[in-house]
Amino acid sequence: MFGQYQYGSPLLNVTFDPTLPHQLASYGFDDEGLKTEKTFIIKEGILQTPLGGRISQERTNLQGVANARASDWNRPPLDRMANLNVESGDTSLNDMIGSIERGIVMKSNVSWSIDDSRNKFQFGCEWGQLIENGELTQVVKNPNYRGISATFWRNLKQVGDQDTFDVMGTPNCGKAEPNQVIMTGHASPACHFADVEVFGGA
Repeated sequence: MFGQYQYGSPLLNVTFDPTLPHQLASYGFDDEGLKTEKTFIIKEGILQTPLGGRISQERTNLQGVANARASDWNRPPLDRMANLNVESGDTSLNDMIGSIERGIVMKSNVSWSIDDSRNKFQFGCEWGQLIENGELTQVVKNPNYRGISATFWRNLKQVGDQDTFDVMGTPNCGKAEPNQVIMTGHASPACHFADVEVFGGA
């Protein structure tokens, strides 16, 4: 599927980049000794590169990235997400909002659920504001949205410019047995998606 699978809209560009100094998961080499570099995971919507360190690359005969990390000296390195970022586009937030007849701006994620195949998902946010005829109107609390990953990303219609770019992440991503808790980074501009199922809100 790598190099040919249309995972998202042609506007979607996702990079793996532990070289950025201001994100949570930044480092020069992973715990298998591979040097980090910025790598496109998805480019113009096409799946390009898997997240796999040295051992995974040898097993699969696929090019990967320097993402094998251990939480401490007594844990084995695992393939882990580091700084996984959606690259910014060229649309201002005002232009994005102005182009939408009816929608909702959502901020501050508070809940998440995704199946074990990373396919169906549901996310909840703390705050939202309705868009009606290109204008921000009523505020709503606790809006939620759900969908299927590839369908969601293929419905990406606009990508915000660098002024909308926000650096985020989590310090407590847990995986494996025995458990390894590690930092992961994520940055993204504002994005406009069509045909998303939205529910809740009060």
